[in-house]
Amino acid sequence: MSIIHDNYFGFDILCNDIANLDNDIEFVAVLNHKGRVIETKAREKEIDKTLTMQKKEMFFMQCVLQTSMNRDHDDEFGKVKSSILERERSTTLSFEFLNYVILVVSRPSLNPIQLKNNILEKMNSIRKVDLAC
Repeated sequence: MSIIHDNYFGFDILCNDIANLDNDIEFVAVLNHKGRVIETKAREKEIDKTLTMQKKEMFFMQCVLQTSMNRDHDDEFGKVKSSILERERSTTLSFEFLNYVILVVSRPSLNPIQLKNNILEKMNSIRKVDLAC
C-alpha cells in the first residue's frame, strides 16, 4: 500500500539509484515504521529463494525495530546515521530516511564503509532536491 507522501519522494527512484551504485547490491527496500515494504528493488532473487514470506517479514520488522531501539540513545551519543551488519554471505546496511528505513543487502565483497558513504550521498542529494521543490 502506497500513500501520496510515499509517491512524492519517489522511493522507486531511490531504490533504483541505490541498486545501481554497484552490481554487488542484491536488494534495496524502503520499510515503514511497522516493517512493511513500501518499495523494493531486487537485483537477484536470492532473498526470495532463501527466505520464506514469514522470515522476510520478520527480517524487515527486526531491521525497523533495531533502528527504533537505536534512537533510545540519541541524546547521549547523537543520531545514528547508518547501521552496518556484516555476515558471512551478506552485508546489511540500514538508514533512517524521513519516517522510513532504507534497507540495503549486498554481497560481502563490497567495502561496507565506502558503500555506506555512497548511499548517504545518494540519499542526501534526493533530500536536497525534495526540499527545493
